[in-house]
Formats: sequence, C-alpha cells, structure tokens
Amino acid sequence: MTAIARPETAVRPAVDAKSLALWAMIAASAFGLWTLQKNLLPMALAFPGSAALNVAVLGVCLVVGVWLARRTMRPVQAPPWSGTWLALMWGGLAACGLALLMNTRTFSIWSRTFDLETAGNWSAALTAPLNEEVAKIAGVVLLAAVSTRLVRSAADGLVYGVLVGFGFQVVENFLYGFNGAVMAGGVEPFAATFQTVVVRVGLTGIGSHWTMSAVAGAGIGYLVSATGRSAARRVWVALGCLALAMGMHFLFDSPWFEGVAGAIGKPLFNFAVLLVVFFTVRRGFRARWAAVSAEEVAAGTLSEDEAGGLSRRRSRRRFLHAFRPGPEREAQRRLQRAQLALLEERVPERLSSEAARPWREAVAAARSN
Repeated sequence: MTAIARPETAVRPAVDAKSLALWAMIAASAFGLWTLQKNLLPMALAFPGSAALNVAVLGVCLVVGVWLARRTMRPVQAPPWSGTWLALMWGGLAACGLALLMNTRTFSIWSRTFDLETAGNWSAALTAPLNEEVAKIAGVVLLAAVSTRLVRSAADGLVYGVLVGFGFQVVENFLYGFNGAVMAGGVEPFAATFQTVVVRVGLTGIGSHWTMSAVAGAGIGYLVSATGRSAARRVWVALGCLALAMGMHFLFDSPWFEGVAGAIGKPLFNFAVLLVVFFTVRRGFRARWAAVSAEEVAAGTLSEDEAGGLSRRRSRRRFLHAFRPGPEREAQRRLQRAQLALLEERVPERLSSEAARPWREAVAAARSN
C-alpha cells in the first residue's frame, strides 16, 4: 500500500542543509570572496571616497533590483528567500570570482593569437560570453540540485537567473567603479567612479547581466521541469537559451554599433529579448495554473472565487483585508497559504489526484480551523 504523507508534512523545506550542492555553492562563494577581496580591498583602501560611493549607489540598486525581481519576474508568488539569497551569493561571489580568474587567462590567449588592435577590440566579446554566462548559469543548475523545491518551472529558472545576474552585475560594477578611478590616474577618483557607475547603472544596466542570465536560467528551469517533454527536446531548449544568452552578451561587448546609439541600443535589444522570453514563460505558467485550479474546483478543494483570486497578489490581499485583524484574518491567511502550496505543488509536477491528497488534506484542515 502506498504511504500518504500527513498534511502537516506536505510542504517540505525549500533547502536541505545536507545537500552537497548547497555546500558546493558555499565553498565556491567563499573562494570567490577570497579572490575578489585581493582586488577590491587594496583599491577600497586607496580610494575610500570611491568605495563609499560604490556601496551607497550599488547597495540601493541591489535592494531595488531584488525587490522588483521578486515582485515581477515570477507569476503568483515570489521565490523563497532561501533561494533568493543563494542566487545572489552565487552571482556576486562565486560567479564573479570564477569569471575574474577565467577571464584573465582567456584574455592572455587572445593577446597572443591576434594583433594588439584586434585583441583590444574583440577580447571582451570573445571571452565574457563563454566564461561569465557559464559561471552564472552554473548557479541555477546548482540551485536545482540543492532542492527540488527551488527550481520547478521555467519561471523559477528565469527569476533565479535574474537574481544571479543582479548579484554578478553589482559586484562587477563595484570593480569597474574602482577601475575608473585607476584609469583616471588617481586624479579626482570620486568623479571618475561616479561617471563609471552612472554609465553602467543608468545607461547600460537595463540590458546587462541580469537579462542574459534570466534567458539562460529559463532554459534550465524548462530542462528540469518539463517532464512531459522528451529529454532531447528539453536539452536542446536549455542549450538554445544558453546560446541566446551568450549571443546577447557577445553583442553587448562587441565593437559593433559604437557610440551613444550602440550604448543605448544594445542594452535595449537585450531587454527586448528578455521581455519575449519572460512573457512566453509567464503565459505557460499561468495556463498551467488555470488548468490545475479548474481541476481543484471540480474536486471541491477550492471555490471558483478562491481559484480566481489566488493567482493575483492584489486580489489575495484584498480578500484578507475583508476580515478583521486578529485570529479571523490569520485563519484565512493560513488557508490561503495551504491553497497556494497545493497549486504550486501541482503546477510544475502535475501531480495525480492521489498524490495531491496530502496538500488537499492540508487545505481541508486549514479551512476547518
């Protein structure tokens, strides 16, 4: 006889501390931090004003970017905070540190292969798409290995790709802020850092690393979740998304379309590509959500009004605010959480009716309390 999990154990922890992938992420991030501090610490001590500016501006950008990513990049609910912090840690520390090492070695190859002018023009475009995109997307792969609760759909892969990219982008901008001061010969380092940060945040930030890793991340999410598709198709989709992300990065760093038009046009092109992928993923997720909701309405687990309101954050808040603050509202909040857990569990995996019993029982228990 098949054992059925008790309702209270239906929602398992998002991250298992015993996961080897988790400790691999932590170890790689520690190594990245050690690698980065060797470059950052001396420059921060040499240019304290630039360091303060970097921390202030990029710190605000990170907070706003993470809030927007969690609020808009994944339909229905934001990703768990555990996955959010791991994605940011990987992007800002592990991926940045690994890319810094790999880029240094790869640049030397191009300098020996091409003449000085060609190497100067094309080294970044030939190096960064390979090293940096692979380093970033490895974080989404490891998140999927850390726990099956984290990456269960293309939408999950996309939002974690965004967060990995934000982490990477903030730390890279921090480095470039100091590089601006060094390239200015240490003369007015604060002004040089300010100019660099303005360009990389205000001008090119809309189509930088976060857009590229979002596209590649969506492919990883599809690879691990679309179990109804053939393995070959899932692999090709994932590779195609990674190749597209690399192509976006190649265009971004290439000497093509130089000048102000290129500086504006290339980031906007990357942003447009992201929007196409985002709306494609979003439409698929919401279509599956609607189908599962209809099944649960037919099963009597949800009412039609509940199914219609659960998929929107605003409607969920409006429903809760109809109840008086206190035990009554808290009881409805628990019911909402149980209902969302049921639908979230069924949307990516399309659990059979029998396999969904624990989550349905959890909804029934929350409704009776």
